[in-house]
Amino acid sequence: MAVVQSLLLLLLLSAVATIASAACGCSSVTFPSNRVYAACTDLPQLSSSLHWSYDAASGNLSLAFVAPPPKPDGWVSWAINPTAKGMVGSQALIAFRQPDGKMGVKTYNITRYGPVSEGPIAFQTSGLEAEYVDGAIRLYGKLKLRHGTTTVNQVWQVGATVVNGVPQKHDFKPENLQSKGTLNLVLKT
Repeated sequence: MAVVQSLLLLLLLSAVATIASAACGCSSVTFPSNRVYAACTDLPQLSSSLHWSYDAASGNLSLAFVAPPPKPDGWVSWAINPTAKGMVGSQALIAFRQPDGKMGVKTYNITRYGPVSEGPIAFQTSGLEAEYVDGAIRLYGKLKLRHGTTTVNQVWQVGATVVNGVPQKHDFKPENLQSKGTLNLVLKT
């Protein structure tokens, strides 16, 4: 009898833990009232999530990427790679505290492994903003994708340091190296 009670208690605790962990997922993130997204997904690496609304007919993608940087003065990045499934070729949005102390987002065309340089990317951007909330950086932006795009190769990343306004290299732990995948923009989750 005690064994059955113990098993039932273990099953109940497991169910509660599952519900609690689901409640901490992307759907529990709240944004200011002017930021509403149709879909979200908890990304499998770096304790991060992506929230988006997409109109395939126009190619307008509105997004919020949320991730904790390794250190408060670090950076977070979300990117689309139109040519491959890894970092090189990525058209990146990187959010970090700017030299003036305010949070901001810059664009980077990642052409090689090594130091990054701010510059234009292959997609028209607007509404690039960032904020630091509860230990995480929230990166906001709008991208104009090619008409009819339904899936993209996405890459996301976090780094610990920014020196003189330049994000420095990220860790090379398995979770950093596996922070990539395919995103179905029209599949609502």
